[in-house]
Amino acid sequence: MAQGVALIPGRLFGFASHKPDLIPFPHEISPRGAPFRVPASFFLHLPTSPFAPIRPRAQVLAKQLTQAGTRTQVLSSQGLSGQQAVLSPSPEVSKRFEEFQLRPLRGVCGRPEGYRLTVLDEGILLQSNDVPGFYYAGQTLRQLLENEREIAGMVIEDGPLLLNRAVHLDLRGWPPTRPYLEAMLDRLSEFRFNYVILEYERHFEYNSQPGLSVPEAYPPNYLSELDVFARDRGITLIPLLHCLGESGYMLRLDPYKALREDPRYFQQACACHPETFEVYTAMLEDMLTVHPSELFHIGGNAVGLLGSCPTCAARAQQLGGRSSLYLEYLGKVMRYLLGRGRHPFLWDDLVRDMTDEQIKWLPKEALLGMTYYGPGKEGHASPEMLNPLDRYKKLGRAVWGVASRLPSQGHQAFDNVDAWTEAAEMDYIQGLVVTTWTRDQSLGPLLAPPEIAWPEVCYAAERAWSGQGRTKREEFFLRFPARFFGLREEAERGRCWSAFELLLHGHPREAREYLQAVGEGCKRNRDTLAFLDAWCAVGSFRNYVERFEDAVAANYRSLRAGEGDPFQAGRLRWRIEDLRAKAPELVRAFRERATRLSPPSSAEEFLNNEMAYELSRLENLAGILNRYPLPDREWQQPVRI
Repeated sequence: MAQGVALIPGRLFGFASHKPDLIPFPHEISPRGAPFRVPASFFLHLPTSPFAPIRPRAQVLAKQLTQAGTRTQVLSSQGLSGQQAVLSPSPEVSKRFEEFQLRPLRGVCGRPEGYRLTVLDEGILLQSNDVPGFYYAGQTLRQLLENEREIAGMVIEDGPLLLNRAVHLDLRGWPPTRPYLEAMLDRLSEFRFNYVILEYERHFEYNSQPGLSVPEAYPPNYLSELDVFARDRGITLIPLLHCLGESGYMLRLDPYKALREDPRYFQQACACHPETFEVYTAMLEDMLTVHPSELFHIGGNAVGLLGSCPTCAARAQQLGGRSSLYLEYLGKVMRYLLGRGRHPFLWDDLVRDMTDEQIKWLPKEALLGMTYYGPGKEGHASPEMLNPLDRYKKLGRAVWGVASRLPSQGHQAFDNVDAWTEAAEMDYIQGLVVTTWTRDQSLGPLLAPPEIAWPEVCYAAERAWSGQGRTKREEFFLRFPARFFGLREEAERGRCWSAFELLLHGHPREAREYLQAVGEGCKRNRDTLAFLDAWCAVGSFRNYVERFEDAVAANYRSLRAGEGDPFQAGRLRWRIEDLRAKAPELVRAFRERATRLSPPSSAEEFLNNEMAYELSRLENLAGILNRYPLPDREWQQPVRI
C-alpha cells in the first residue's frame, strides 16, 4: 500500500448513510411525512401565464428529468404563481399543496437564488423568489431523482453563500469535444456554477485572423448556440483573451513576429506597437459577437518582459516605471471594452504590487480576480490572502477569489478552497473562481487532463454555495463518488475516493486497481471514469520507467562495462522488455478513451511527446542491458500496469 495515503473505509467518521447524496449539500433539510414514489412519468405544473419567467428554465428541467429516467411533461395549472411549480404524477395539482404555497420564503431560502423544495407523497413543490432559485430547486430535484426511486418526505430550504460561482476552463490543452463541452456545462449548472470562463487561445475561430486558429477550433456559429445553451442553464460564458502576456500561440507565427516585446521570445506582445492594440481589438470583436456577457476577461498576467523593447523602455521611463506603462495599456483596453458596454475582468498578479493611487486609477467597473493557490493555515485564510483582500476592500475594489491551480496542485486544493470560503464568510470576496489549467503557459506542454480535477471542482461548488459550517470535508469524500459516478454501495464509494487519493499522491497503479473495482457500479460519467483508468495506466508506465532508470543509474558503470550481476541485470532487462511489449495496447486504449472527450490532436500530442520520450528512455535502458541473459520463466516478474 502506498505510504502517506489515508484510504477511505466503507463508513467514514460517523457519516450517516441516510443523508441524501446532494452536491452542494443544502443548508436545511427537515424530514416530513410519507415518501414520494417516483412514477414512470409525471407532470411539471407551471403558472398559466405563457410569459412566466420560469418557463424557459422549466423546459430545460423537464428535459433533464427525462434524461434522469422519468418522462416529464410540462403543463400550465391554475393556482400557481411567480416562481412556483409542482411535480406530480397527476395532470391536476393536489389541493394539499395550497397550504405550502402560501408560506413566505424567509431566511436562507429567501436570499437571492434561494429556494424551498417540499416533498409530499403526492408530489414535489418548488418555490423561489427568482428564476435562478427556481432552476437550482430543479437541480436538487434532479439529483434526488437520480439517487432514488423513492424520495423521503422532507422540506429543503437553501440559498448560496456567494452569488458568483465560476469555473475557469483552460482550452489550450485537452479542449473538450462539442458534445462533452455541452455535457460539462450541464453538469456544472447542476453543481450551481453560474459563470464559466473560457480561455480559448487557438481554439476560437477568429474571422479577423485567418490562419491563427487550429483546425478543430470552435466556430462562431457553434459558440453562439453554446452561449444560449449555457444561459438556458443559468450559466454566463465569459471569454478570456490575454491582452499582452500569454501570446506565444500568436507571436510565434511570422505575420505577428513584429509585435513581440522582445524579438527573441514569443511570450509577450509589445504595449507600444500600434498594431498590438489593433490586432487585439479585432480578436476581441470576434469574441464579442458570440458572447454577450457583461464581463470580458483580459488576462493581465505574465508580462515580465514589459519594457524590454527600446520604445517601451523609453515610455516606461517617461511615465515613471513599468507599472505605469502597464496601466496605460490596460486603460486603453478597458476603455475600449467599457465603450462596448462590457466590464473588464483581470487576474490581479500585477495589480497587487501597485500603489493605492495606481489601483484607484483602474475603472470602478473593473473586476479583479485575486489569484492565491496556497493552502492557507490548515484550510484557514492566511495573512498572505487576507492582507491584499483587506487592502482591496478599503479601496472599494470588487474581487473574486481565484482558487486551486487544478489539476496540477493536487490535494492541497481542498485546503485552498476552504481558505477562500473563510474569506467569503468574512465578506472579503463577491465570487469564487476554481481554475483548471491544462498548460502552464501558451506554448507549454500538456498538463494532466481536467477530468482529474472534478473532485476539487465539486468541492469548490459546495463551499461557494453552502459555506464551511454545514458539512465536514470527510462527508464530501463519499458524496462525490455517489453524485458524480452514481455509485450506490458505500464500499464502492470508499474505493472510488481512495483511487482519487492515490492518484493525487502520485500512485497511479494503485489508483487504477481501485477504479477498476468500481467500474461495473458506475452509472454516470462512464467516459470520464474510463479515461481516468487510461490516464492511471500511463502514469503507472511512467513510474516503472523511472524505477528502472533508477536501478540502472545506481549501478551504471558496472552495467555498461558488462560487470553487473548477470542474474539481477537479466531480470531487469526482462522487465524492461515486458514493459515495452505492453506499450502498444496501453497507447491504443489511451487514444481510444481520450478521443471520447477531446479531439484526436490532444491525445496525439501527449503520445508523441510524453509517451515517445518514455519509450526512448526504455530503449536506452534496454541497450545498456542487452548483453545480459534473460532469466528462465520461473524468475520472470511481469510488470503490473
